[in-house]
Amino acid sequence: MRKWIWLVAIVLLFSACADKTSYVKVVDDSIKGDIAIEKISERINSESGLKELQVLGENETDKYMKLRYRVVWFDKDGFEIESIASNWVELPVYKNANFTIHIVAPNKNAVDYRLFINK
Repeated sequence: MRKWIWLVAIVLLFSACADKTSYVKVVDDSIKGDIAIEKISERINSESGLKELQVLGENETDKYMKLRYRVVWFDKDGFEIESIASNWVELPVYKNANFTIHIVAPNKNAVDYRLFINK
């Protein structure tokens, strides 16, 4: 009986994870080996109630880079939420240095995101 309970719990866990659309993707193959995404953190800001996203990365080369990123936010039904963050934003990244991308959701309806990074 215990085996069945564990099996059901594992199936429920994986099915819950399968619905999540949030992710960070490096979309430029020319920099995939040059930068590393080290940590992705999410939280709901206690004052504003808005979702916040913080991505920590590292330029693993000895070259200065200008990266670009954009985020697309989605509501609970999977519909895209228009936002200024949907536009590409430049990010200077110094050689052999860490970088941080910090983004705040456009409104309280934003529950998931897709963050794209390129050069």
